[in-house]
This record gives sequence, structure tokens and C-alpha cells, in this order.
Amino acid sequence: MSAISIERYFNQDCLIPALKAIGHSKQMMAREGLLPHFEEYYEVHLILDGTVNWWVESEKYALRPGSVFVTKPGEIHGSVQEILEPCTLNWLQVDASLLADPTAEIALQTLPVRHWYGANELFEQIDLMLAEIRHPKQDSERMLSALLHLFIARLLRQQRNPSTLPALPPKFAQLLKIIETQVAEDQTISMESLGQLSGLSRSRLFQLFDQYIGQSPISYVRTLRIKRAQLLLQQPNLPITTIAAQLGFSSSQHFATVFKRITGVTPRAFRKLRPAQPDLAEVTQTKGHLE
Repeated sequence: MSAISIERYFNQDCLIPALKAIGHSKQMMAREGLLPHFEEYYEVHLILDGTVNWWVESEKYALRPGSVFVTKPGEIHGSVQEILEPCTLNWLQVDASLLADPTAEIALQTLPVRHWYGANELFEQIDLMLAEIRHPKQDSERMLSALLHLFIARLLRQQRNPSTLPALPPKFAQLLKIIETQVAEDQTISMESLGQLSGLSRSRLFQLFDQYIGQSPISYVRTLRIKRAQLLLQQPNLPITTIAAQLGFSSSQHFATVFKRITGVTPRAFRKLRPAQPDLAEVTQTKGHLE
């Protein structure tokens, strides 16, 4: 299976003038080279799985599965550290001035927020648009126009009452908080302990993590440990081998492999890119990890 799968169409290939670009991408590993840029049109991203960190102008956003993310024409944006983390997303660019409904352009111009949750209600329209473009028929332009206007209408309905948090089941939300605390304290985390803490079966845990996080429990804990590693690497006198042991990796090589797969760079390269933070708390010895 390929590490990266991308399908995208631009301009005339999109069949109708208002639709300037559309695509779907799935990547199993982090990808470097997502440089700061801006678009001439409105751009909408739907995050289907994975967690990505993007910025627009001076604001940063941590996007989880279910995120809807909108940038306006001329807004400079990109990914934190110019790296796109593993994720699956649908996206499109639209020239709002060419929409049949002129009030839609005004509504897009005055969007009060650019990020909310509701991608699961919108991605079907993009999938249907991609199907029309992929295999055009005599009436595909009419169908694409209808699908695009339906997509924009649903998008604007969502933003009038945007959800700022994913609708997590209470037990699962509590479990995520516990996991974050345990990772920060370098505690041992196992599938058995997660089941005991949540009162959920192993199969139900995998189902919830897949639905709301876009990762398995093992991958989620590993991702949190790598985020903790990014903090520890800013302590210049802390050896990378010590950090690897601190986080429960079997070796520094294993740690480096996982770190690069998630962040796109090696621990050593990351340390060179980030300024030192000598005031971070002293590191203690690891107590375990989830494998």
C-alpha cells in the first residue's frame, strides 16, 4: 500500500467555472515541504482522520477528525514546521463570485470562524463531485453545480452554529484526559489498563479511537509520546538516548524511526530547528509505554 495517495483536479478539469480545485488525499506518513502560501479563492478542508497542525496568519489550529477548516482569498497559511502529519482529507477551492447565489459570497466573506466540527456531514458532496469529474457524463456540469451549491449551503448552515468540540461520548472524553495525564507523567499504558479505566471492551475502544481520533489506541499514545519528545528535545543537555528510554522506546533507533514517521524529521534535526528551553522540568526515568 502506498504511503501517500492523492487525487486532485484543477480549473478546466473541474468542469464548472466556480469550482477551481478539488481533491482527496491520504498519507500514512508525515510529508515535508508544505510551505507558506495563499490561494486566490476560498479553500475548504475536511479532516477525515489524523490530527494536523496548521496556521493562518498569526493563528494556530490543531485539527482533529471531523474538522472543517476554511481559508479566505489572500490569507497566508501553511502547516506548523512546514510538515503535513499523517491524515486523510477532502478539499476544494471555490470562486464565490461565480456562485449562482450572490448571498453565499457575502456569507463566506463574513464567516465568524474558520474552524469547527462537522466534516462528516459534508464529505459526501465532495466524494460525489469527484465521481462526476472522474467519469464525466452529458449532465455532469449540471450535477456538479448542484452538488457544489448544496455543499456551500450546508457549510454555511453549520457555521451559523459551529461546534467547537468534537461530540465525544463522556466516558471516551474522560479516558482521553486520563491518557494525556499518564503520558505527561510517563506512566505505563496498556490496552488492559485502558479497558479497566474506561469500562469499555477492547473492540469498543478500537472503534471509538477510529471514529473520533482516526488512530488506533496504540498509535494515539505513540503520537502523544512523540509530542512530549518534542518538548524534551528542547532541553539541550538531555541526550536523545535518555529521551528514548524516558518515553519507553526499546532503543534510540526505534525512537528516531517513529519520531521521523510522525513529524517528518529526525530527533536530531528537530533539535537543531527548535530553540532550547532550559526551564523545562527535569526528566525522570520511564515507567513504561504502550506497544
